[in-house]
Amino acid sequence: MRFSKLAGLLLLLFITECLLAEASEGQQQRRKRKGKSQQQQLGESQDGGNKAPSLGTDGKKQRRGRGSVPKQGRFVSREQAQCKWALRGQEDSDINLRVDCKKELSDYWCEFTGKPSACAKYSQDAKTYWKQITRALKKQKGICSQPSAMLKSSLCRSTKAAHLKMTGSSLLTPATAGEEQAKILSPAPVTDPDSPDADKIAAEYCNDRWSSVCTFLFSAIQG
Repeated sequence: MRFSKLAGLLLLLFITECLLAEASEGQQQRRKRKGKSQQQQLGESQDGGNKAPSLGTDGKKQRRGRGSVPKQGRFVSREQAQCKWALRGQEDSDINLRVDCKKELSDYWCEFTGKPSACAKYSQDAKTYWKQITRALKKQKGICSQPSAMLKSSLCRSTKAAHLKMTGSSLLTPATAGEEQAKILSPAPVTDPDSPDADKIAAEYCNDRWSSVCTFLFSAIQG
């Protein structure tokens, strides 16, 4: 009886140890599988994290490059007038730059027009083009008062169509603009230093009574 009880006890202990060993081994295997899955998930998240920001960053850079051209702005002119400017028009056609200024109680405006897209470098770096144009605008002396004013960008210096020319101003009447244009186009009068003065000839050879008549005759002969 004692032997059978002892044998049964030993058998029970053996079975218990086997079950505990199997349970421990199963836990270890589950831990290994869990660890591998966590590592895989971590690797995938890291790979995805590296790719997503790079694509997102590139996308942001591209969007920033396209949308970085300012459409309006403010500045103080050299005459201490408070001015603002705004762009109007399509990218592939003429662009109009409108300037509105205010100094004390006077308000005035002017417009500059050109075709930046005519310059090949404009499509590659429009931001630099407009930065140089607005810088030239701020340096204008007597802004809106010079009919021949022009805004240039060194990026498109060789492309005349890309220069912005002043096409209108509230400080210039049509007559003023026409007179200025006439001054530019009309040749300067040429005088002959060797030709005698009709007044001097009349004073020398004619009596005071007939000086006006002599002057007229000598002028007609010289003409």
